[in-house]
Amino acid sequence: MPVKVGGSYVSEAAYSFAQAQVTDKEKEKDSGVLKSLAEKFPHPKFSVGTKPFSGTGMNNVSISPKILKQMEKDPEKRMEYEALIYDIAHTDVQSGRAPEHKLKSHGFIIEDDGGLRSWGISEFNGGNPRQQSHVKRSDKKNWWQELLPKKQTKKSTKDKNAFRNTNDLYVHLREKFNVVNAGMTKISGKYLQKCLTDEDSRSKLFDTLRAADEAYASRKDEVGFQGMQVIIDEDGEVTMESTMRTVSINEDKRRRQIAAAATQGDMQAVLAILAQDLQELEDGYKQNACDAAEVEKAKKLIEQAKQQMGRLPDRAPTLSEQSAMTINTLL
Repeated sequence: MPVKVGGSYVSEAAYSFAQAQVTDKEKEKDSGVLKSLAEKFPHPKFSVGTKPFSGTGMNNVSISPKILKQMEKDPEKRMEYEALIYDIAHTDVQSGRAPEHKLKSHGFIIEDDGGLRSWGISEFNGGNPRQQSHVKRSDKKNWWQELLPKKQTKKSTKDKNAFRNTNDLYVHLREKFNVVNAGMTKISGKYLQKCLTDEDSRSKLFDTLRAADEAYASRKDEVGFQGMQVIIDEDGEVTMESTMRTVSINEDKRRRQIAAAATQGDMQAVLAILAQDLQELEDGYKQNACDAAEVEKAKKLIEQAKQQMGRLPDRAPTLSEQSAMTINTLL
């Protein structure tokens, strides 16, 4: 039974193979991608599709540089086309040919838009000159129907009834995308309505939300990050905003105040300020507005102030001591 991967339908075996092989962090250039493909698929002869096919040899697979670049950067695209190549590698190109036709050379071409073409050169036993044949270009969703002898049930990706209504579509979006499920996304009702029947708009919506999910995942653990909002208007244009909030302690100022405290009364005033700082930092830590190190700074300053207070006299400060304390409180 065909399995949809990205924009293509491939066999279950192809999907299972590609899913097992794909890695999220591969970073290779065109030649590196081809080398990786050659290791996974030893029989096909891979080449970059910058020139017309050679017309010689068997098991040729020419891949557009654009597709190779997509495979390099996008793990989902890599899995999609590796599944496609798996089916190519397991295609019996001799099947269904007349006995008097001898296949001399053959290959496949994956084009810029992801479409698949096949070419072949046959020789007639009757001495007729060789001729070139090809499988016409087809939608990548049902390419195997023209290449494989066993017909499969066609499944269109442009099914207008994929979602019955906008509520049905929105439920799907909540299940699939974190930014929607967390209430961080506002989508125009008019655009949602358009996505019900327009596959391009629907694909654009999915791509936008996938990118928003990736942006959220990369920033959600960043200190100070409070959340983001994704707004998609009636034309499908997106605005993405994030909110930042941080709290911190003025460590240098608090150290000066501790040093300026000349009496136990002065230090008690400093400790009251530090206690307030600590409460704000602990609240901020719970809200991702600061890290644990910032909270620890306040705790160490409180400990330092308490130790020093035990060595201070219990009396009223002199005029000069009071002045020094006031200055360090205001600065």
